[in-house]
Amino acid sequence: MPRHAQLSLTLPAKKRFWQQLVTAKIDNQAECLALCGKTQEAAFLHSRARAVTSGDKDNLEAAAAAYYFPALFGTGFTRSADDGRNAALNYGYAIIRGSIARSLAVHGLLPVFGIHHESSMNAFNLADDLIEPFRPLIDLLVFSSFRPEDELGPDKKRLLFGALNLDILSDSQHHSTAYAIDRLVQSLLRSLDEKQPRLLLPELLALEQHRYE
Repeated sequence: MPRHAQLSLTLPAKKRFWQQLVTAKIDNQAECLALCGKTQEAAFLHSRARAVTSGDKDNLEAAAAAYYFPALFGTGFTRSADDGRNAALNYGYAIIRGSIARSLAVHGLLPVFGIHHESSMNAFNLADDLIEPFRPLIDLLVFSSFRPEDELGPDKKRLLFGALNLDILSDSQHHSTAYAIDRLVQSLLRSLDEKQPRLLLPELLALEQHRYE
């Protein structure tokens, strides 16, 4: 049963899963910077992704974020700033998180039991683990479509909800973000069953609607 395998996951396995997720997140942050024309900053973050260890014991995820957001949005930008882009980021992340939580439930996994996130006050710890490599997709969308003074009105919300239909790579194949989320969850299930952390992680592309063929 998926839940039994999830609950019996060992700490070393959790650390390897987290290493894969953080590496993919930083690589996608680097690709976001590259797509925004910030090639030197992108190269630096790609090098940081290669340095992530099991369990990210050096906390490169946080160090990368501290470098990445000002590089993307400008010096002085922080995630706590009173800035319309922060509201857009939060809304976009919530859309991705909700999609992940739904997929986890469909496939019989318990969102409350995370790989790295373990808060007893959070019912979606596992979703908060799996969202990490998808966050740069929202970052790229916000960079491309929002200004600091923009309000999060209905049109902007629709734009962010559309992120689920944007094109993204999953195991070198083009898929919608929504389907890439489901593929990641399914790969987690297989990894739990085979006791081998082999996640199908997303790779960021330029913003384009996925074309169904």
